[in-house]
Amino acid sequence: MTRLFLASIAVVNALAVVPYAGEAQKPTPKKGALPQSNQVYVKIILPIEPAKRDKDLLVVESWIAEELKKRGQKKFTAATAWVPLPLALEPPLLKWFESTEVWDGRLDGKTWGCPVDGNIIERADGRIKVRLRGWGPGGDRVTVSLTDEPGSREIAAGEHLDPETEQRRPFAHVAVLIGPPPEKPAAPTDHKK
Repeated sequence: MTRLFLASIAVVNALAVVPYAGEAQKPTPKKGALPQSNQVYVKIILPIEPAKRDKDLLVVESWIAEELKKRGQKKFTAATAWVPLPLALEPPLLKWFESTEVWDGRLDGKTWGCPVDGNIIERADGRIKVRLRGWGPGGDRVTVSLTDEPGSREIAAGEHLDPETEQRRPFAHVAVLIGPPPEKPAAPTDHKK
């Protein structure tokens, strides 16, 4: 009987050592792709009377018109449609050299100023900073900073010193709009239209 008792203890101990053959644990789900950056759009607005164009009239959205009127700007016309700026390049240093032509400097087929290019110069801590350069031979600049979330929008005035009156006056306004990340990268487009 002692042998039977010891044999049963040995069987129980053997079962305790044998691993339980149950269902394998499901692998941890793979992390999804990192969220893409929001798309940034810019539009140039000039402080001039809209031309009497029958077609191809570029729209000045109501939120832009209302803000410009609040700032005392009575006449204005859109020089461009919404132009997407490229997303940041890697490594970060390259973003300083990447720019997109936003406007060719022409309005209604006539030269109004120098070409304008733009890029995203900073994107950190939920904020984004956009810079546009051009308009004149001195390379005037307009920098706009806003929240980096879809729906954010901002208008900034570029100003220069008028040599005749020695007062600062706007040479252009820049509207910036943040949209959702693009579904798939867009092919390069011709923004000269």
